[in-house]
Amino acid sequence: MPYSLMIWLVEREHALAGLDVREHHHDPGLTPGAAAGVTAPPAFDRLNYGFYEDEAQAAAALEQLALGLEKNAPVRVKSGSRTFLIPAGRVHYAVCDEVTRPKDEMAEVATLIESVPATLSEV
Repeated sequence: MPYSLMIWLVEREHALAGLDVREHHHDPGLTPGAAAGVTAPPAFDRLNYGFYEDEAQAAAALEQLALGLEKNAPVRVKSGSRTFLIPAGRVHYAVCDEVTRPKDEMAEVATLIESVPATLSEV
């Protein structure tokens, strides 16, 4: 079963007051990344860190993330063609959970459909 690793960030009201001042002066012409909307408020509160095919890979990624945070290293998160560096102090916690993909659901439905004729012939 696949696993998703997500990091939750510290809420804005817990951040330094200097961030709020900059946030209200959003100018697409002056702020790098503004054309893509990545610096425009409201900021996101969680990021998908990674997606892993099995529990062992997810546990290894979680361990690597924890080691980086212990060293106060920024967390590198890739999203499409962008890479975000999140300061370690902004990370509130990380969550690793089992997920269901649409292709997994389709495979499960196909298995059920294949088993139906055998069940009907037994009746």
